[in-house]
Amino acid sequence: MNTADRSIALVDAAMRRRFAFVELSPRIEPTQGLLRRWLGAEGKDPEPADLLDALNALIDDPDFRIGPSYLMKSGVFRDGGLERTWRTKILPLLEEHHYGEGVDIENRYGLAALRRAVARRAGEEQTSEGAHPE
Repeated sequence: MNTADRSIALVDAAMRRRFAFVELSPRIEPTQGLLRRWLGAEGKDPEPADLLDALNALIDDPDFRIGPSYLMKSGVFRDGGLERTWRTKILPLLEEHHYGEGVDIENRYGLAALRRAVARRAGEEQTSEGAHPE
């Protein structure tokens, strides 16, 4: 059940007693870092994990952060697959989340914006690694 759907509040108390509730959130293990570990094991480029991390850093509500499963499908790794998945699966979730708020979804969460953010962060990390304390 997804807390973002608010469906968890509708579970009858008798049903709740019969099940264990385990949080699987992109912000905590074992889900946090899962995509990066999977990409490494599959010998794939880590870019989707970098993009997902950058995306989730922009989402204020932890219940609306995006999990790794969207990016763990074979279609993502075909020509144009990442872009198609982002455009048809991930951005529509964020459009719905921000409905009526006037947020430019593509400008904030689109691949081009996130790739710039990832490149900036990598540049900052490289600069800080090259700095020597006096």
